[in-house]
Amino acid sequence: MSIVRRAFWAALAGLALAVGLMAQDKKDAAPAGEEITGGFRAYIVAEPRFGKDDVRNRTGKMQDLVTDHALEPTIAVFSRTIPADIVQPMAFVIKKLDALQEVKEYKAKRLGAFVVFLALKDEFRKDETRDARIREIEQFVSQLMPKHTTIGLAEATETPDGTNTPLVPAQVQAMGIGPEDDLVIVFYDKFHVIKRWKFAASKPPTEEDLKALEAEVAKTLGKK
Repeated sequence: MSIVRRAFWAALAGLALAVGLMAQDKKDAAPAGEEITGGFRAYIVAEPRFGKDDVRNRTGKMQDLVTDHALEPTIAVFSRTIPADIVQPMAFVIKKLDALQEVKEYKAKRLGAFVVFLALKDEFRKDETRDARIREIEQFVSQLMPKHTTIGLAEATETPDGTNTPLVPAQVQAMGIGPEDDLVIVFYDKFHVIKRWKFAASKPPTEEDLKALEAEVAKTLGKK
């Protein structure tokens, strides 16, 4: 996509997100069938889509991943747990994301994917554990070596300055991530939620769940 076209889609994305900001405080915002009404900012730990010298590589910086993918079909994955190694279910989820993005028909429609580990208890700027969490994710990524999927880190809760009460960030609520959800997969297109899958820590995604994701992508993007 040319720089001009990408700027155009980004502008449209920004407009759509701005229009939806008023709906962010809804407890059950963005259930399946409705729109994603806000962005999702995360610290980028790994960005395999672009080379180190590419201006689009935001590794080590904050990035709004929803705006980044704009109106393109996207699979967003949110995990409260950082895997210790690549034999964990999360590794197979990311491998499936990479494989889907390599399918010719989906590449033509610019299917994208990102994973955010919701492993912080406060805002990134204030959470004193962020460096340790980044190292954990980097270790996992170094073993898995994703090819196309952006990996980020964000907060599951935040405590506003001057208060002592942790709150669930609006962007977490907007993605339909509940307190009992350890892993959530959201497949959306043009900010419209196609389907959402939720998993408790005791019941991680199975091969059948990943096949269901693959089938939903095929149904939506028209692979024969």
